[in-house]
Amino acid sequence: MSAEAGHGSAGVPDDARGEAYGKDDAGAAGYRIVGQVGIGLGPEGAVVDIATNRVYVACARSNAVSVVNLQTMTADTTIPVGREPIGIAIDQPAGHVFTADARSDQVSVINIRSGSVIASIPVGSYPAGLDIDVRGRRLYCGDTMSSTMSVIDLDRLERIGTVPAELGAGDVAVDTRRGRAYCVNFVASSVTVVETDSMRVAGRVPLSGWPCAAAVSPNLDEYYVVRSFPGGVTRIAAANGETLGEISAPAAAVGLAVGPAGDRLYLGNRGDGSVSVLGLDGLEWARIPVGAAPGGVTVHPGDPRLLLVANSGDASLTVARDLLDGPPASVARQARHPLVGRHLPSFSLPDLRSGAVRESREWAEKKYILNFFASW
Repeated sequence: MSAEAGHGSAGVPDDARGEAYGKDDAGAAGYRIVGQVGIGLGPEGAVVDIATNRVYVACARSNAVSVVNLQTMTADTTIPVGREPIGIAIDQPAGHVFTADARSDQVSVINIRSGSVIASIPVGSYPAGLDIDVRGRRLYCGDTMSSTMSVIDLDRLERIGTVPAELGAGDVAVDTRRGRAYCVNFVASSVTVVETDSMRVAGRVPLSGWPCAAAVSPNLDEYYVVRSFPGGVTRIAAANGETLGEISAPAAAVGLAVGPAGDRLYLGNRGDGSVSVLGLDGLEWARIPVGAAPGGVTVHPGDPRLLLVANSGDASLTVARDLLDGPPASVARQARHPLVGRHLPSFSLPDLRSGAVRESREWAEKKYILNFFASW
C-alpha cells in the first residue's frame, strides 16, 4: 500500500507513486496510480461513502467487507457478513451498505455509523448483483440460481417482490430516468427489462457471449452490457432494446462503469490485470495496469476521475486517476501477446473419471472446448 502527503479533491492522495503509466502523443499523462491497498480475499465490488470518504469492498472469500480509508490508504475495518458476498451497493441517504451474500441466499445490511450488520434479508438462490433506485427507495438483487430478481424496500428493509428473469441472473443496472431495471442473465445470454413501478417484465434483449455486467449512460438514452467471451460491450437503446453497436474488449472483461460525462467506459479486464478506458467510438484510450484478476470498477461519486478497482486475484484495491479530458491525440495499439498464433504447447492432465493421464496430442487437429469455471 502507498500514500503521500499531497491530496486532491475529496481528500484523496494525488499520486502515491509519483509515476504516470500511460501517455498520449502530447506527453500528458493519461492516468496515474494513486495507491494499492491490501484487503480481504476475493474482492469483487466496491462502493464509496462520500460522507466519510471510505470505500466498502465485498470480499467474497473472506465472507466480509473491507473498509478502506482513502485519506490514509489503509484498510482500517473488517465487517463480517454472510457467505461469499459478491454484489455491493450503498444507500447514501440512509447510511446503509448492502451485500449480496451468494452462499447464504441473503442480503446483509450494514449501518455505516455503527459499522455493524443490522439486518439480513432473505432473497433468491445465489444472489450476485445489486443496484439501488434511490428515488423509488428500492434495492434490486439478481438471484443467479433462482433465475429471478428480488426487490427490497430500502426503508422497511424487507423483500417486497420477486420478478422472473432468466438463468444466471446477476448484475443489475437501474435506469431512473426511464423507471427501469436491467437484469443481466449470464447463462441465458440475455437482459431482462423490468418496469420498476409495477415490478413487471417489460421485455427481453437477447445477447451473445456470456454477458456479466451492465451500466446506464448518464446522458444518452442507452445502456451497456459487457460480455466476457468473446470479449465485448454491446450498446443497447433504452427506448426499444435495439443494438446500437458493438465495442471490442480485451481479455475476459467482467467489470463495467460509465464515466460521469458519459463519453467513456471503464472495463475491468480479469484476464490481463488491467482497466481499459474505452471511448464510445470503440477506441481504447488507455489501459491502466491494476492488480491481478480485477473485477468491479467503481467511479468515486465525489471525485469523478477517481477509479476504485477490486482485484480478486491478489486481494487488493487499486485506486487510479483518469487524467484524460477526451480522446488522446493518438491511440496506441496494444502489443499482441507472443503466444497468439503459435501452436498449443504440449501438456497432460489426469482424467477426472478414470484417473488415466491424458495427453494434449490426443486432440491434435481437432476442435475442442476448454471450460475454465469461475464461481463468480
